[in-house]
Amino acid sequence: MKKCIVLLSFFVTLSCDRNIKSNPSENTELSEFQKQSDIYSVKNLISNSFQSIFSDLDSTAVLKYYTNDFMLLENGVIWNNDSINSYIRKSQVNKQNYQRLNRFDFVKSVYNQNTIWIAYENYATFVNEKDTLGTAHWLESVIAKKEKGKWKLQQLHSTIVGH
Repeated sequence: MKKCIVLLSFFVTLSCDRNIKSNPSENTELSEFQKQSDIYSVKNLISNSFQSIFSDLDSTAVLKYYTNDFMLLENGVIWNNDSINSYIRKSQVNKQNYQRLNRFDFVKSVYNQNTIWIAYENYATFVNEKDTLGTAHWLESVIAKKEKGKWKLQQLHSTIVGH
């Protein structure tokens, strides 16, 4: 009887051990498709955030695209959500009749669990009707973080290219 109980315990333990190891919900790595889909989402997030915040000057978009602790490091200046909102308010008051058009060339993307790092070149063209008023070019990187199932930008680092 003791041998039967010991053997039964052994098989139950072995069976439970196999079920734990083969449980797909634990330690499952995301598929390459899901990673690429998330990277694509963050690239769209970058593009949409620049359109809403810096082209449309929409202060309500700041918390839509940026985490609460967002930080922008740009040419030796540290920006946060408050300073970006202040910039938007000043730009709305001083707004001239021009439009900012954005274009991005993505250089590299790295997926790391709940964060994505992307390096890219950011180009802005400032136009007034049919006239080009000026252009700007930045080399940038961004860290995006998943919050409550949604990607948001947590940090942006920006350097002006050439003058």
